[in-house]
Amino acid sequence: MIQFIGTTIRYEKEQPVREFNLEVSKGEKAVFTGPSGSGKSSLLNALMGFVPLACGEIRINNQLLSPATINKIRQEISYLPQELSLDLDTVGDLIYYPFEFKNNRHLKPDNHKINEVLKLLLLDESILSKKLSEVSGGQKQRLGLASVVLLNKPIIILDEPTSALDDDSAVAVAKLIGSFKKTTVISASHDLRWIELMDTQIKL
Repeated sequence: MIQFIGTTIRYEKEQPVREFNLEVSKGEKAVFTGPSGSGKSSLLNALMGFVPLACGEIRINNQLLSPATINKIRQEISYLPQELSLDLDTVGDLIYYPFEFKNNRHLKPDNHKINEVLKLLLLDESILSKKLSEVSGGQKQRLGLASVVLLNKPIIILDEPTSALDDDSAVAVAKLIGSFKKTTVISASHDLRWIELMDTQIKL
């Protein structure tokens, strides 16, 4: 369970989130919607511990998110930002990147599992041998999602996960994410194709 309780986020010149309250149950697929600047990404960043709260709190499985607990909490989360800016060479590097961290090494998938997820995302396994510079923005976005899915964490956080995708790819991604019944998903999106397939829509 994820709880936002009186959550307020304030930057130097703006306050995008004020006294926000929400409870997301285990396995629920929730999406933040609304215009740019409404606080969608700010809430995701706060959930990851990237921005401090001005007041209020966030709890994950009844554990208060704080500087003392954030590292432990992040071990339960797979996160995909809107823009991937990793200095990597090949598609394979991107897929395996999260598994280089100590806490994820034991989760490293085999080739069969990787190819299975790529197929569900409408990607051919031959893409693994390509340079990242050779793949499109939409392919790169789906590869990032593949990496997130392969981590198999109980919570997934996605910022605009379908922004570069065509209709077929966007639906494939949403259906794959929705198939993980026990996985809690919180996302931010402008994309109606994604929004309509989520359990809960929160307009900001």
